[in-house]
Amino acid sequence: MSIFIAILDDNPADRKQSERLLSRERDVRVKQNEVIYFDTYGSRDAILSCAAKYDLFLIDISNSTPDGFMTAVHLINNGAAGRMVLASSKIDYKAKYGRYEDFIFIDKPLLQKHFTELVDIAKEHKEKQVPRLEFRGEKDTIYVTKDEIIYLKEEGHMTAIFLTKNRTFNMAGGIRRVSFELSTEEFIQTDDKTVINMARAASLEKNAFRMSNGAMIRFNIFNRSRITKAWEKYSASKE
Repeated sequence: MSIFIAILDDNPADRKQSERLLSRERDVRVKQNEVIYFDTYGSRDAILSCAAKYDLFLIDISNSTPDGFMTAVHLINNGAAGRMVLASSKIDYKAKYGRYEDFIFIDKPLLQKHFTELVDIAKEHKEKQVPRLEFRGEKDTIYVTKDEIIYLKEEGHMTAIFLTKNRTFNMAGGIRRVSFELSTEEFIQTDDKTVINMARAASLEKNAFRMSNGAMIRFNIFNRSRITKAWEKYSASKE
């Protein structure tokens, strides 16, 4: 199992200490077939674009605003799904904001035992989460669950991914780059450049799917038999 951890701390010395202790824990875990990846950040803005990939955040922002607690809230509101751990130094987050079940509060200085416990928490959290797919654009990367995908459409050297909540992301490369990651029980390729999520299809109308976002995904009549069988099989599995 691969575990992703973010250290977000605006104290350079504390940040370095966390890196050192987490490196030791990583060396122990690799012998148990657990691979730990971690990145360190000194500000909220630096982590925001990639926050969705982490299973756990170790946060202490006490020398600037917003502080660590408000930073954690902001990350959650922007798609972060990992466990939030607030490490108190100058700010006693629990005393200032009260106890929140979704947050874990610990006090600095952090010791090796803390990182053993944190990796265990991250591992347990990841095992309970719905897996996310990674899509890379020319500049950005997103992490989404399969249920968020409505359909994918290859357009030139890019693939447009249409998502729930009126979102669209342009992935670099052709559709074959990710089609193998999509279960054939739920996703179907309607032509060489289009894959739809049948869970997001409102109906099958002659030679087209009407998708949940209103889009009509048309397909060749010669593919109708194959597509209809896949749709009927999917529909029957949901009854």
